[in-house]
Amino acid sequence: MLEIKIYGTGTPGYQLAKSKLAEMLNISGLEYKLEEVTNISEIMSDNITSVPAVKVNNSQLYEIKPNGSYQKSLRDTIQNILKSENYGKMLKIIVPTDFSEPSLNAYNFANHLAKEFQGVVRLSHVYYPTSADVNQMIVVNDEVENIHRAKLDNLVQSLNQDWIGNFVAEPMVEGVFKVGFPKMELIEMSKDPDTVLVMGTTGTGDAFKKIFGSLSLDIIDECYCPLYLIPPGCHYPATNEIVYLSEDLKNDSLHLLYVGRICMKIGANFKLVHYRKGEEIYDVTDTINLIESYFPSLDYKIEIEDTNDIFGNIKNMVGKKKIIW
Repeated sequence: MLEIKIYGTGTPGYQLAKSKLAEMLNISGLEYKLEEVTNISEIMSDNITSVPAVKVNNSQLYEIKPNGSYQKSLRDTIQNILKSENYGKMLKIIVPTDFSEPSLNAYNFANHLAKEFQGVVRLSHVYYPTSADVNQMIVVNDEVENIHRAKLDNLVQSLNQDWIGNFVAEPMVEGVFKVGFPKMELIEMSKDPDTVLVMGTTGTGDAFKKIFGSLSLDIIDECYCPLYLIPPGCHYPATNEIVYLSEDLKNDSLHLLYVGRICMKIGANFKLVHYRKGEEIYDVTDTINLIESYFPSLDYKIEIEDTNDIFGNIKNMVGKKKIIW
């Protein structure tokens, strides 16, 4: 449990800091005890030189600076406290970035997703080191790595700056810099609980590669968390219906429960489409019982389609209406 003291004298700035801190801690689901210290002598005995201030577990002190730095200080304080506990049960939205237009478009999608689910955006850059052969020795270029680190830091600072003007509504953005192979690092990050991955796509070639890109297809095969693939020009829609496409309803129970929770949280309808091949016989009674036992008030429907061309069916469905798949 987090032991938190908040110091102040009852000013509007103190009241706002207390309110926002408690609100974000409640959203995160973290267990905490919040103690108010408003007596001047107690504040001085704890060596607090400026208020409002927050002390966590009687060790880490955060001073919320007045005037033009107040909102930034409050935002930094809240984010640092949540980050120290991995944001509790908040949704962590990983957005890989190479600073290109498609990756920034994916961030915009993730930002809307974070607002809808009260999550935090983890803008992540995986740097693959460059090297040179110098006198028959392989030398890693640290200067280039530092340039990439600074570029990510500046981008995150810029995006968080937007949060300052409306810090009640705008999601927090955390920068994550890693060195290694993008596929391996992203798959490892996808193992974190309460995580989704949002990727921009720039594929070339035919079929799925043309739509999603080769890295996206590699991630699809091994990703441990839900994955959103955002083609160029795609914008976040108001989500009225979520469609789940399945080839194997018997083994999709966990995925159906995840989608059902999303639908209930955002008030979307749920449509389940099962692609049946050949002479397959499947009784949907078990699926109906699963959905209705966990989500009795969920508005849903189930369709069974006979097909030997699943990809062709998907393309036709995508062209008909704007829905989340």
